[in-house]
Amino acid sequence: MNKQDWTYKKLGEVATIVGGSTPKSNIEEYWGGTNYWVTPADLDGNKYQGATPRTITDLAVQKTNLQLLPIGTVLLSSRAPIGKVAITTVPMYCNQGFKNVVCSDLLINEFVYWYLFGKVDYLNSLGRGATFKEISKRATEQIPIPVPPIAEQERIVAELDLLSGIIEKKKEQLKAYDQLAQSIFYSMFGDPIDNPKGWETKTIGNTCTITCGQDYKTVEDENGKYPIYGTGGIMGWANQFRCPKDSVIIGRKGNINNPILVNADFWNVDTAFGVTPNNEVLSAIYFFFFCKEYDFTQHDVSVTIPSLRRTDILKIKLPVPPLSLQQEFAEKIEAIERQKALVQQSIDETQTMFDCTMDKYFG
Repeated sequence: MNKQDWTYKKLGEVATIVGGSTPKSNIEEYWGGTNYWVTPADLDGNKYQGATPRTITDLAVQKTNLQLLPIGTVLLSSRAPIGKVAITTVPMYCNQGFKNVVCSDLLINEFVYWYLFGKVDYLNSLGRGATFKEISKRATEQIPIPVPPIAEQERIVAELDLLSGIIEKKKEQLKAYDQLAQSIFYSMFGDPIDNPKGWETKTIGNTCTITCGQDYKTVEDENGKYPIYGTGGIMGWANQFRCPKDSVIIGRKGNINNPILVNADFWNVDTAFGVTPNNEVLSAIYFFFFCKEYDFTQHDVSVTIPSLRRTDILKIKLPVPPLSLQQEFAEKIEAIERQKALVQQSIDETQTMFDCTMDKYFG
């Protein structure tokens, strides 16, 4: 059947839209019952939503006049944020942050899920409000939705589920490779904090050079060949660099516990230290894995925004195994990274197929 032959309806014509509310938090008798109660924060990106961390009592249901969401309801967050979706696998109630979809016999809930999943920008455009945007029940009911025959809906759902499932399995492969790398590190060197193998210890100040970051506005160039790095990754490009390749970024302020190994010359911004190991003593990959295992938050000197001082980083002690053993470890990790790159390429290609399929049916 061609898409051009599909019938389009308003969502309120082919489904019931159900909202929710929050029982009063200061009434103890309302909380801790046997009824699941969901908020937008509970939706974690998975297609299906099961048991929730909060429950309410029958009394709370009665006093708050809540409507039960049956199994198979399509949860749609209507504020803070707009556009998160999931399908319930247990009966539950919800707070006021939802406009949920209970399908009629004309719609399959998984078809509605995928349709709304691909409409985040459109859904956000429906939001109204001065303090924060929210989709009203009426606006939700007016959302146009295709209503092809059930068999066609089932075919589309199966196609999207297949592609989505492949992507998720590939992502699990990446996690497994990361776990393998960590396992190899511990097998070869032991816990880097306890140092059970008794390796010689030195300080970061003895083995590395720390380059403080600078503002990047004067060197930023969209055609530059050097990446600009902050604590969250690449922020742009520059025509100059401050740190040599094979350096590790450690946050000075903000995200201080997420080291990044950079394999190219780069400019580090003023919230990030660039730490370059002496390659006659430390392998960059070994040092990066030490940093991943080390808890930098124990040196946090902030009151509000997490912050590290250069002087404190210089004093941190780390085990320094023989360089030959570090290099052997690095070779193993590089082999793993090559496999990860192939998996990531497969993810990117499948994601492109998924996006094209979504656009074909719902664009």
